Amino acid sequence: MTASYYRTVLSLLAAATLSHLPGCAASSLSVRFDVYRSPLLGLPGGEGTIALLGFNGTDLALNNLAGFLFARALVSDSTLSAIEMRPVLRTLSRHPHDAGQVSDSLALLVGREINADITLVGDLERTYTEEYGEVKVFREEEAIGVGPGRSDVRFLNKSYILPHIDQTAVMTVTLRAYKVGSNELIGRYSITESESYRTVLPDPVESPPEGAVSVEIVSPVLAEVLSRRIVDRLMAALVPEQVQVTRRLVFAGDRRAVSAAIEGHWSRAVAIWEGVVDADPNDAAAWNNLAVAYERSGRLSDAADAYRSALSSDPGDRTIQFNIRAFGPSAAGGTAR
Repeated sequence: MTASYYRTVLSLLAAATLSHLPGCAASSLSVRFDVYRSPLLGLPGGEGTIALLGFNGTDLALNNLAGFLFARALVSDSTLSAIEMRPVLRTLSRHPHDAGQVSDSLALLVGREINADITLVGDLERTYTEEYGEVKVFREEEAIGVGPGRSDVRFLNKSYILPHIDQTAVMTVTLRAYKVGSNELIGRYSITESESYRTVLPDPVESPPEGAVSVEIVSPVLAEVLSRRIVDRLMAALVPEQVQVTRRLVFAGDRRAVSAAIEGHWSRAVAIWEGVVDADPNDAAAWNNLAVAYERSGRLSDAADAYRSALSSDPGDRTIQFNIRAFGPSAAGGTAR
């Protein structure tokens, strides 16, 4: 991810607020800037290559349809890096498993074998029902008068019974995203969609069932419409969207870097804070500020490492804790120096 994903700080001087936080040795400055964040994967830049393992469920035909449409959408999206479905399925076929039952552990194993950074695996549940109905309709028809001395033409409204079957499908999908290297669940997303489809019958049905009845098959049109709608919503959860974030800089040490950040010179701020932590690897404030500067510059992996170093140097600092919670789980574990 490059710095093009980030916009200019929005009125830093206007948005900045100074506060003395309990547990923090110095005042902090709140800065706001725009980033692009995937609702499912979080901040972009560190997600890497994605492998879709498809959907689990009892309806194998529907699993395959939704999986095919989803895989094609992933590969076609220029903002994501996805592996084609064919090599994923080829690798999956080497491991014993029942169709429609790919465990999360197996999905991670396949992800490692094909060098994916993230694996996606989902569960698909569906309910199909049918309900018989009749509607009375009126049509205008010609009626020609007959009999001695009659030849007039009249139009009459004649009633007819129009029988039909309404099919209703409800689909629920739960998609899970795992980070392959750490086996970490980084996102979970559930959606439900429903749609109905009416089929007009040529003749009324004698003694039809009352109310909706459960069925195993619906019109292919209905299944495809719902599958495409599900895929569209899943893609919307994956593709990054622009959001504004707030981070806190600590007023400590060399304040030239903070001044450079306020003025929008983030590369200069990065250089100054890098020099500070090189000289003193235990300077928690400098690590925190450097992490914010890295994040603002689009260097998300470096930002995660710097946040971890800041937390290791001062685990009780509330400014650091605030930034790490806002940044996400990738900065929460481990130690980087």
